[in-house]
Amino acid sequence: MLEEVIVTATRRAVNLQDVPHSITAFTTADIERQAFKNMEDYVKALPSLALVNSLPGRNALVMRGIATGSQEFRTDSQVAVYLDEQPMTTNSQQVDVRLVDIERLEVLPGPQGTLFGSASQTGTLRIITNKPTFDGLSGQMDVSILTTKDGEESYDVTGHINVPVLDDKLAMRFVGFYAHEGGYVDNILGPTLEGSRDNAAVVEEDFNDYDSYGGRIAAQWRISNNWSTLVSLIGQESEADGSWETDPELGDFKITRFFEEYREDDWWQASLTATGDLGFASLTANVSYFDREIAYEFDNMTYEQFKDSFFGVYYGLALYNTEYTFGTIFNDQHQDRFSAEVRLTSQGDSRLRWLIGLFFEDVYDEWFYGAKNPDLMSTIGWATANAYAYYAKYTGGYDVQYPLPPTDIGFSNTFERTIKQIAVYGEINFNLTDAWTVTGGARWFEYDREELDNWQFPQGLPPFGSIGTGGTYTADGKDDDVLFKLSTQYRFDPDRMVYFTFSQGFRLGGSNSQRAASTGIVPLDFEPDELNNYELGLKSEWFNNTLLLNLALFYMEWDKIQLDNGGGINGQWWLRGTVNGRTAETSGAEINATWQATENLLLQLSVFVADPEFPDEFSLATGEVIPAGTPMPLSPESKYWAAIDYTVPNAFGLNGNLWFRIDASYQDAVFNTLESARTNDREGLIPSYSIGNAQIGVSLTNGWDISLIVRNIWDEDAVNSLDNGGNGEPQWFGDPRYQNLRTYQRPRSVGLNFRKRFE
Repeated sequence: MLEEVIVTATRRAVNLQDVPHSITAFTTADIERQAFKNMEDYVKALPSLALVNSLPGRNALVMRGIATGSQEFRTDSQVAVYLDEQPMTTNSQQVDVRLVDIERLEVLPGPQGTLFGSASQTGTLRIITNKPTFDGLSGQMDVSILTTKDGEESYDVTGHINVPVLDDKLAMRFVGFYAHEGGYVDNILGPTLEGSRDNAAVVEEDFNDYDSYGGRIAAQWRISNNWSTLVSLIGQESEADGSWETDPELGDFKITRFFEEYREDDWWQASLTATGDLGFASLTANVSYFDREIAYEFDNMTYEQFKDSFFGVYYGLALYNTEYTFGTIFNDQHQDRFSAEVRLTSQGDSRLRWLIGLFFEDVYDEWFYGAKNPDLMSTIGWATANAYAYYAKYTGGYDVQYPLPPTDIGFSNTFERTIKQIAVYGEINFNLTDAWTVTGGARWFEYDREELDNWQFPQGLPPFGSIGTGGTYTADGKDDDVLFKLSTQYRFDPDRMVYFTFSQGFRLGGSNSQRAASTGIVPLDFEPDELNNYELGLKSEWFNNTLLLNLALFYMEWDKIQLDNGGGINGQWWLRGTVNGRTAETSGAEINATWQATENLLLQLSVFVADPEFPDEFSLATGEVIPAGTPMPLSPESKYWAAIDYTVPNAFGLNGNLWFRIDASYQDAVFNTLESARTNDREGLIPSYSIGNAQIGVSLTNGWDISLIVRNIWDEDAVNSLDNGGNGEPQWFGDPRYQNLRTYQRPRSVGLNFRKRFE
């Protein structure tokens, strides 16, 4: 029979088959058997979830096809990512937790707003760690090495140990890992767009390396038979060096860069959870603090040389003329996130069950973003900036320093945002009969949002149109609303039930800069956008619980869509902001099937089909029209995953089992941006792909596991992301390079894994 999977998606520990909405869960055994390491690995096995991944750690998630783009850094995410009890969601840069000693992954497609809050508009991804236990000393050690076709070797070492310190009173768990992923993209020799320089100083083969390391310490204290506390500290540091992009003009896995690019992503989380048995209900109280630092610097040669030629020479704007010198785009980001949650959950087997909770969150984001040019102060642009500073100070009477302080920063944007949110939520389940249950839920939320923007061009000089404000604009907004959930389920017998669920999700609203809003083109404030989900489903087990078959049919309507015109309007880079559009909708189906065909043969299949589109014509702030029927970007109309797992007990006289596994996933073609979808630009079409993995392993009774894995069996050039937004820059120079840049998934790789368990 198939094993029962217990999930906590409803904030109760229940059988997955009893949850009246679509859900997929992977246990510790599933994660290890399928060799999941990171988000890119497990998203392939989740057809309702799509991923845009331009380099490790820079992840945008799309659930059920609801999206308008992957570079919307100032609007909130639509998919919530939880680590244990705390949301750690960041739009377009979702945290990629290394899957070491994980108890369970839970994926909840569809709005989860009543239980999981504002960022779970289209769904929620929950990463749940293994906790300390009192069962005895136990642990595990894993070592793996992998080689990539035409690339460098990769390896990782992970381990965990569970230590009971005081019998039935105190237990601790220690987890650690270090991983190195070797490069496979070559930085090859080439000239600038203008042609006077080359990149000989930074030419390198396989220059896109990724290193990450971290760990976890957790302590479980059983205060009494009714009360316990869990304290945990989790941290992860990573660095991605080089570029993951490929230039089609130069060939697969080749690019010409003039700077040794890097991206660092370091985070840690501290959490305290107390649980208590009050008799009539259980109490859970959690406080968590999350801290994240991101720093990156990327080559900016193409834009800067285009800017010099187009604005500085063609239009004769001397401030934009840095004489074909160039530098980098940089960003230093910081996020602090404090959350606290208390909930009461009824206990017992009565016909009425209930849950009530209180949630508070305080999030602070800070970015220092801009462009560096080491030769800036020797250019016409710098001389012109000083002339502007002189004019502003001595003619306009503005508080501007003259001469400008020395700097290599040609443009900067400091952005600060604070969001405080409080919510009260609850859910009631009532058994009308032994077979028929109804559920109602609601969440009231209120948020207060404050933002500050400051622009400097170059550093020390506010843009000329905002020099009177010092380039600083502030905004704040406050709003509240109520979301609802209604569900009913009917159980034909212990193995089969049907359900209907209506649920709502939302994203918080916000504010645009006062300078942009003063034009009347974008509003000062934009509203929350909301999503209604209607889901009809079947959950069933057949043939003595050897076949699991779950089906969900859904229709989702997205209203007041938040649309970001991050590129500005009519060449005015500062004239940007978020506006509320009209509606979008998608309908489709999800199928999940698992069949234990024999004692040793397991078959798995997941299917997702949908039709995500904008049904009505509407206009953007730029004046561009989105025609009726335009597909949503990054939204596959179909995605499939299948796996075969076969075990041979005691093969060849082994004191253990020999096993084989093969899995394959397919994703339909998608447009990379709303602009590409709007214009049906085939250059912006991310092609469909099929990826397969194969494994053979031996699991011995003495605790040793040895396995061989082949990832990307067919060596498919599967595209993770595609950038055609800068095509006009090389085209201005008549250069065929730097157009339709794409990031591929790792080429075919072969690896060995050694695992030792002990108890």
